[in-house]
Amino acid sequence: MRNPTEIKNLKYPKRFKKTERGIALVTTLLITAILTALTVEFIYRVYIGAARAEIFKDTQRAGVLAQDGVMIAKSGLEELIKVKPAFTMEENGLAFSRSVGDGAIIEIRAFDELSKASIMVVFPATGLSNKNAGETYSRLLRLLGLDERLKDTLADWIDKDSEISPFGAEAADYSSLAKPYTPKNNMLESTEEMLMIKGYTPEVFKKLAPFVTPYTEGLVNVNTAGKTVLMSLSDDIPEGLAERVIEYRGKTPFKERSEILKVPGFETIGFSLQDKITARTNTFRVFAKARVNGVERGVEAVIQAGGGILYWREM
Repeated sequence: MRNPTEIKNLKYPKRFKKTERGIALVTTLLITAILTALTVEFIYRVYIGAARAEIFKDTQRAGVLAQDGVMIAKSGLEELIKVKPAFTMEENGLAFSRSVGDGAIIEIRAFDELSKASIMVVFPATGLSNKNAGETYSRLLRLLGLDERLKDTLADWIDKDSEISPFGAEAADYSSLAKPYTPKNNMLESTEEMLMIKGYTPEVFKKLAPFVTPYTEGLVNVNTAGKTVLMSLSDDIPEGLAERVIEYRGKTPFKERSEILKVPGFETIGFSLQDKITARTNTFRVFAKARVNGVERGVEAVIQAGGGILYWREM
């Protein structure tokens, strides 16, 4: 578990342009209302009961509250999807903060994982290329000024065979290291795992991590994706066209992926994107932070609405 001072330094991406804020505000107000109701029903009752019984010290209380915050976020996002299946989101996510009594405050922030490019560039069992994800990933590397051949080492890390790609690496390469290990031969369980792959230095990872996810198979949500990820979908999407998508959804969220054709400049390109995009999501990265009498604890998790928890890290 990390030092509490590290939680204070938790940073979130910058905001989108003002054109998106009106629609995003409606979504924020809706999720706030849902989470507030759930907090009263769940966290407030459980936490206050424990506090009165003096079962936990402040540190333990903050930890329990942060863990409960993830579950509250999961329930709230599931309710949001029922009420509003397609919604936009500012780049700094959906945020919720509330005092829950007895000197305790909880903060929750959620991000859409489908706003990112998938790193499932091949299918593990067969080693066959996941065409859409692979092409998008290659463009993303290029847009970020990174070596496109990094896709080869990622593919070799995922596939189960021992055939080395042109710039790849298999078991023999990793076993010769000072501290040897074997490639995963399966999909990554977290973005941090990329640091174990040949060529993925801390510098590369820092550039790449905000734009990729191991939890999707390739579809990108056009209601939440940033400009760089939108540009990575096709060589025919320059910066100006990506900005049009963001401006359009700021006024009217896409209800279906086919509505991309309504954006000026996408009358033709939009058809080629239909198997690469979606207008909805069910996978979120949640940060829950709790503060009790000056003591802070946090949890980072990836959750699926209507499903399970894909990633969990206490901070």
